[in-house]
Amino acid sequence: MLERILCAVFGHRYVVERVLNERARKVGCTRCGCKWAMHDPTRTFEPWDLEFEALYAPGGPLYEKNRKTP
Repeated sequence: MLERILCAVFGHRYVVERVLNERARKVGCTRCGCKWAMHDPTRTFEPWDLEFEALYAPGGPLYEKNRKTP
């Protein structure tokens, strides 16, 4: 509860949790634990939910597309 108030007043402490592809990544706040999907070209920042997790999870439709092949 206190963490959410601190984030509301001072802002989130963002960290990249997972790179999804060259233009998108999963970011989270180290203070309150909230997570978002971030896409650079469209400048969107959406709450990370079960749909995003299913898309990028192993076996998901976008999982193989974000993996680099040697």
